Amino acid sequence: MNKHVEQCLQTLHEKGYEAYLVGGAVRDYLLGLKPKDFDITTSASPEQIEACFHKTIRINERFQTVLVYQSNVQIEVSTFKGHTFVDDIQARDFTINSLAYSLKDGVLDLVNGTSDLTNKCIRSYRPEEILQSDPLRILRAARFVSTLGFHVEKETLQACQKYANGLTAVARERMAVEWVGLLKGGYKHKAFSFLETIRLEEVLPFLTLHPFVYNVLKSNESVSWDSDVRALVEYCLIAGTTDMLAALPFSKQVKKQVKQRYHMYHYRLNQQWSDWELYQAGLSMAIEVEKIREGRGMDFEALEKMKNRYQELPIQSKSDLDLTGRDLIEELNKNPGPWVKAALEQLQKAVVERVVPNERDALIHYYMRESE
Repeated sequence: MNKHVEQCLQTLHEKGYEAYLVGGAVRDYLLGLKPKDFDITTSASPEQIEACFHKTIRINERFQTVLVYQSNVQIEVSTFKGHTFVDDIQARDFTINSLAYSLKDGVLDLVNGTSDLTNKCIRSYRPEEILQSDPLRILRAARFVSTLGFHVEKETLQACQKYANGLTAVARERMAVEWVGLLKGGYKHKAFSFLETIRLEEVLPFLTLHPFVYNVLKSNESVSWDSDVRALVEYCLIAGTTDMLAALPFSKQVKKQVKQRYHMYHYRLNQQWSDWELYQAGLSMAIEVEKIREGRGMDFEALEKMKNRYQELPIQSKSDLDLTGRDLIEELNKNPGPWVKAALEQLQKAVVERVVPNERDALIHYYMRESE
């Protein structure tokens, strides 16, 4: 067990409060995985939690959660859901996340969660109540199917089907997190079979789910994508559109990166990398596009070859150009405007394609000649 978590539990006990490690950390520990997040449930109120530790941040008023810093470890400490520890455990989403750890008694299992771990089963202790109160848990179930390879127990599956319509009222920020986690899992074929069973395409049409998407992903066994951007690009390529990006609140940077890779992949369907396209894409994006091609069994450029080609370009970015926008404005005695950006792009292209050397005077003369 993580020593900082034990110190946090010990501190709460010494102050007279009940405290237990709960959720994913206990589940992952029992599965032989390294826990990523630590959550503690306690009888202490948020104010009492804050009084127990030197460095804290209140992060969730609704769930009465305080972020506690123990050295460089962040631990989420929440007041019991309900009046007691038992109430809290029985209010959690799935039994595999309802396991707890006590300093005194070790692992505590009040809802047969260890049995469900053994049987690779995702089950809710009170599925009707749990899934109706927060339908996002339906997508969480799909994410756990995708990341763990488990199956959804019959009564829980029926409740998922019954309350799937409730997802329309869920904040899309929360939905986006679960969706990306699902796409990155190594058991997507099982997750998309589950989504097809609950007919998610009828509830959330903006996800662009349709029979072809289901068929491809249901047959895509044990493939995991290593980043949010890669996962979203792969999904958009299968769906044949980037429309999903407009519906879910991903950052502008993520949306831009996904669209760039989507379009560069389609560029590579018909031709090899030109120096200009490679320059515009950048080495990182170009390598990712080649990895996507490799993953689809297509011909692809080897990593070392891509690196060498990129390094051999006359410039790798606009900052390498031996001429600035200010130089152009002063030399041509013109007012600033959109023409500067267009001119610099024209000059970058000429340099990359080796039409003109990357030298200040040569660049100015080239631009003046081309502008006549």
